[in-house]
Amino acid sequence: MSQKKLVWLPGIFLFLFLILGFCDLAFAEGGVSRALLKSGAAIGAILGIVGISIAGYYAGKSYDSYTGWERYTHGAAMFFNRKPFRKDKPTYGVTDKTRRVNWEENINGRLGTLMHLMMPPDGSPPKWLPDKGPGALPEPYKSFFLEHDEKYKLTLEAFRLIKKQQEEWPKYADRYAIIDAWSNALGSIFEDWQGHPWAETAMYPPEPQGPPEEWDFRGIHREKPLEFRSPDHAAQLIKKITHSFGATLVGITKLNPDWCYQGHLRGVGEGPWEVPKHWEYAIVFATTHEWDMFYVNPNYGTSFDAYSYCRIIAGRLEAFIHELGYPARSHVPPYYYDLMMPPIAIDAGLGQQGRTGLCITPETGGNARLACVTTNIPMTVDKPIDFGVQEFCRKCRICAEECPTGAIPHADEPGVVYGYKRWKIKDELCFNTWASIAGSKIGRGCRICLAVCPYSRKNNWLHSLSRQIDPRDPTDTVSSMLLWMQKAFFKYPKARDFLPPTNKTYHEPPDWLKTEEWFNVKKTW
Repeated sequence: MSQKKLVWLPGIFLFLFLILGFCDLAFAEGGVSRALLKSGAAIGAILGIVGISIAGYYAGKSYDSYTGWERYTHGAAMFFNRKPFRKDKPTYGVTDKTRRVNWEENINGRLGTLMHLMMPPDGSPPKWLPDKGPGALPEPYKSFFLEHDEKYKLTLEAFRLIKKQQEEWPKYADRYAIIDAWSNALGSIFEDWQGHPWAETAMYPPEPQGPPEEWDFRGIHREKPLEFRSPDHAAQLIKKITHSFGATLVGITKLNPDWCYQGHLRGVGEGPWEVPKHWEYAIVFATTHEWDMFYVNPNYGTSFDAYSYCRIIAGRLEAFIHELGYPARSHVPPYYYDLMMPPIAIDAGLGQQGRTGLCITPETGGNARLACVTTNIPMTVDKPIDFGVQEFCRKCRICAEECPTGAIPHADEPGVVYGYKRWKIKDELCFNTWASIAGSKIGRGCRICLAVCPYSRKNNWLHSLSRQIDPRDPTDTVSSMLLWMQKAFFKYPKARDFLPPTNKTYHEPPDWLKTEEWFNVKKTW
């Protein structure tokens, strides 16, 4: 008999004895049967005390009672049963010719490089300015922008929008003062309050200094690594440790070299590089945004809350693995990474790729920020899953309809990108939304597509029921009904209304994000 059933037995006996006692009281001659009532009450009281004791014992052992850690501790929030949905291959399609993605094809990679050229971190004069044109850029950025003229134009537009965003920030500074302070506090792990990255106060893990073959092995003091009893033991321990550091979801996969950006490597710099042999496995994990903040994107939102947790978890996990005698390297967006996170998470069975191009998980939908640590610990890997995301995305399109700049495709079927079948967003248009948000002075971003996604729901009984029934429905009736309910009963602002001057948010902000609730500011909105 399970522990939960044992906890309820004393309560059931107590209830029955009390009912018998009161029945005897009501129907006995003279209206009272004191003996049975007393004995029933006494036995019930004893059983009640025993029941409370047993329930208290198991409640004390439950991680749910760990105040401040709660359900996500030790993997308790990873409650979706993936076994019925495991597949031998990921659900994204693969063509005959696949390739690694060049660093300049990553919008963060090319924008970061251009910003460093315009504003060198060492304070030296600019090495490039937009008026010089793409022909004055160093390779491979010169060839990239000469080949993609539209991307170059949109990049210049992004710089214009960023400048406008910063100039207009004083108009919004009071209204969004709390989310700005909160985001900057969380973002201090990545940058200082002025938006300068790699601040001296930034928390670990430190940025690599040198090639992976040296840096990833730093601090290892054992003559040889501790030998795990089996790959299963290794995987189970690493997952438990990662959860204990604060991760909500954890998966393990063999690292596909195609998911390693080509053309830039932290600690080495620009240029082609071979994937290190010790990058055999990727331990990929996810943390969630604070839910109330998540639902009031874009102007009251920030990515730094979830990513800051990822950075701390990655640093701790990297140090833990080094202590065991194995090499390890953390990869944490939005700045400190060499790998593409969504496909790694998909390979590890955390979720599926949706229309947004991001990983949608059963437990948290799009509310999952990803990071990983690469190592060569021999571990049992997880299989990918198929719980119906792509079929749902074909019908849904809510994220595409709500995107202010039309960055998300409306097409029924995914296209082919780098040899893989997936929906591909127009990244410059996406970033130009980031550069337009009113509630930001350093481009904190948008995340509307994540917030409006029907999968991004808290864990109440209705969504739990939907989560279990929909992927098991071969007729797609359940998903059609759920999508109808979503569009019929959930109201959305018009896409352009998310941007200035309207500044709408998906939900109403909670009181703790409203400056006017706590400070003497003149409300002009």
